[in-house]
Amino acid sequence: MISQKATILCVYEILKKYSDENHMISAEKIREKLKAIYDVDMERRAIYRNIDALRSMGIDIEGYTDNREGYYLIDRTFEPSEIRLLCDAVAASDIIKEETSKEIIGKLIETQSVFQGRMLQKTVYVKEKQKVLNKQLFYNIDTLNIAINQGCKVAVRLLEYNMDMELVENANGTIAISPYATMWASGNYYILAKPEDGEDLTHYRIDYLKDIVILERNVDMIFGGINPTQYAEQFIFQKGEIMDRYEIECNKSIWGLIAETFGHNATVIRYENEKVLIKIKSIPSVMKEWIMAHANQCEVIAPKHFRDEIQKSIMEAYKIYWR
Repeated sequence: MISQKATILCVYEILKKYSDENHMISAEKIREKLKAIYDVDMERRAIYRNIDALRSMGIDIEGYTDNREGYYLIDRTFEPSEIRLLCDAVAASDIIKEETSKEIIGKLIETQSVFQGRMLQKTVYVKEKQKVLNKQLFYNIDTLNIAINQGCKVAVRLLEYNMDMELVENANGTIAISPYATMWASGNYYILAKPEDGEDLTHYRIDYLKDIVILERNVDMIFGGINPTQYAEQFIFQKGEIMDRYEIECNKSIWGLIAETFGHNATVIRYENEKVLIKIKSIPSVMKEWIMAHANQCEVIAPKHFRDEIQKSIMEAYKIYWR
């Protein structure tokens, strides 16, 4: 039996689940839902009092005097468009298994009315194939964050993939590290840390760690502080390489592909006779990979040392395929 003091929560849950701007609910319908779902008998005046009490707590509820139709909950943590975005992000994630993905999406959809939820369920996509994952990933993240908050070192076993696509312990085995921050970058979770037997900061894929044990040893102090965002930019996104500027000439037809790949780091310098001269800011490895993938569609103009490097790589490929 639900206590009298808890009935205000029942009213709130009914408004949250069965009302939105396109689906108003009358006081009489609220009474029916209270009886059917919670076995609570409530007079109309009590419903009005509970709604007024919810409003006094800062919850935005539109009522009959506003629209002449009924009540609906305006104040929600997320808008439907935001939930759609979050659901799509969860569904597309390579680090979340399909079963877990469906559970998280279900919880997100429950923040909306049943009517909005039905629309979301028709459009949410959960892909079936996921990359091979270390099942301990989220446990690892929790353990590392506890160690970071406690200022303790951890012992970890490093893993790598063998030829059968199985994660196995690598040659370094178990090492001790000072963990400083967990980071999400380039589609993976990383731990920013310093090995106990080293002097430099480094990072490890958290899904490549196993058997994390919090040690009773304080982390090594890093003088000058740590900026995880700057570190990720330099050593994960840029892979420790220095950004450079390149000029390439290509057909107009692949400009869209260049814009999609490099974004605002690509600028058109000249466009004439269906040929485009483009300036691109990128790290060498990414630029080289793109050029080699589109070698028959573009030409490196500058810098000369990069043009020479591409020429050498093409000649080496030629020797392999035409020997």
